[in-house]
Amino acid sequence: MKLYSTKTSPYGRLIRIIVLEKGLSDRVENIWTETRKPDLPLYEFNPSGRVPYIRLDEGTGIENTPAITDYLDQLVSPLRFTQSANRNDWTYRSWEATANAMLDGVSVWVREIRRPKNERSPSLIAHEKSRAERLARFFDSRISDHRFDGPLNLLQLYLYIALELEHRISDLDWRTGNTNLVDWHARIDTLDNVRRSLVSD
Repeated sequence: MKLYSTKTSPYGRLIRIIVLEKGLSDRVENIWTETRKPDLPLYEFNPSGRVPYIRLDEGTGIENTPAITDYLDQLVSPLRFTQSANRNDWTYRSWEATANAMLDGVSVWVREIRRPKNERSPSLIAHEKSRAERLARFFDSRISDHRFDGPLNLLQLYLYIALELEHRISDLDWRTGNTNLVDWHARIDTLDNVRRSLVSD
């Protein structure tokens, strides 16, 4: 299998962690690509151009992070991620969706500040900044719950990678006043597969 992604894609990093957690690194080759440019080779087999994208050995492929996660999860037992027993835990499901919303919002913020200054939307940036700070407080008050501990799950991955985007957004200050979240992030940051998923730009 080939995993197409950019080196900076937060969702690409999430999938790389899942590949490592599932012990699939010997079956998945990382292919670095560009996006949002005309006539990329990627479009020949992935016309939407979205990444991450898994190209299977028979030539078909899968896009969309939850779908890729589902596919990888079922390749090796036990189920750990989107098909796991957590599917019937509605508190977990609610928090996972909220963490996903945080990652989506911060990713929009990253893309917006990469645009030329005269094309940026100050109102969008202000909205995403406010949302990220609000969600950081939300998770800081809940991070001691057992759902944020134990083997990595999608809730933890969405949240960790959202927080990691502080390295790309100088105004993303989720640390101030959120000491529980800071401690949790520091712990996740030391995990072997989390560290191995890092790539230089």
